[in-house]
Amino acid sequence: MLVPEIGDIFENRYKLLKQIGRGGFACVFLADDQLTGEKIVLKFPDVTQLGDPATYERFRRESSIGKLLDHPDLPIALACSEGSPPYLVLKYVEGKNLANILNENGSFPVEQAVTLVISLLEAIHHCHEKGVFHRDLKPENLLLASDGHLKILDFGIALMEGGPRVTWRGFSGLMGTPEYMAPEQIRGERGGAQSDIYSIGCLLYHLIAGSPPFTGDNPLSIMHQHLTSDPRELCRFLPTIDPRIETVIKRALRRRKEERYISALEMANDLRNPDHVDLQWLKKPNPPLIAVMTNERSPWLFIGGAIIVGIVLALLSFLLFH
Repeated sequence: MLVPEIGDIFENRYKLLKQIGRGGFACVFLADDQLTGEKIVLKFPDVTQLGDPATYERFRRESSIGKLLDHPDLPIALACSEGSPPYLVLKYVEGKNLANILNENGSFPVEQAVTLVISLLEAIHHCHEKGVFHRDLKPENLLLASDGHLKILDFGIALMEGGPRVTWRGFSGLMGTPEYMAPEQIRGERGGAQSDIYSIGCLLYHLIAGSPPFTGDNPLSIMHQHLTSDPRELCRFLPTIDPRIETVIKRALRRRKEERYISALEMANDLRNPDHVDLQWLKKPNPPLIAVMTNERSPWLFIGGAIIVGIVLALLSFLLFH
């Protein structure tokens, strides 16, 4: 049994009831634990990943992360099976996927969006304290539960501090979702605490504006904007927004990670106590990352690098659209 189907029973215990999610690497099912009578979640690797040793390593890592974390807004890993196919057993949490809510409603009132993100930042701060970095925070990976908190659903590409690099077959080390991906991830770095803070800045912008700060017709266009462009100012289409809230978002979206919040908790505290927000970040220029690099490296090296980047982007565009 390599491809799970509705009605399948695993270990004479877990009966698949319905598929509730699917991503590039995995599919997720609601299941009935026939031993306890409770609903649980089973997560299986996508069929294209079966046979890849990295699949098992990532599932082991996600299981370890789930057991390491101890926060009500984070997933609880109950078990990990390395059978054929391998799967994770996760605690089931009732709620509605944030991406579906945004598709239906467009945006949230500013006060509610801020409240949701504060709780998310506190959960992510707990992860960071445990040496776990999510690296793919986005609406599809978040659940709005009945208690009014956002629950993080998926740690599929999370990084554990000190853990080995594990790469999916057919994928580079570039991980994440273009609309929420931090500049350093776009440049091929592994990502860390400041990358999660950047993603949450994108998320808060999306919750308020109804769309992410950067959008485009293809991933390359969106990633280029993260490196070179500024999103439309919220105050231009939402004149009543508190400039201190927009300042928090702008600081989280600084292209150089060392200019962002030091921790997720620091960002949460600014949102909770806007009187403490340093308004200098509201109008402070956020230079394109390439322009920043010219201050640190030889101009000739920059020019050569820009030419190479242009050639690579042109080749990728040709392969994608021809």
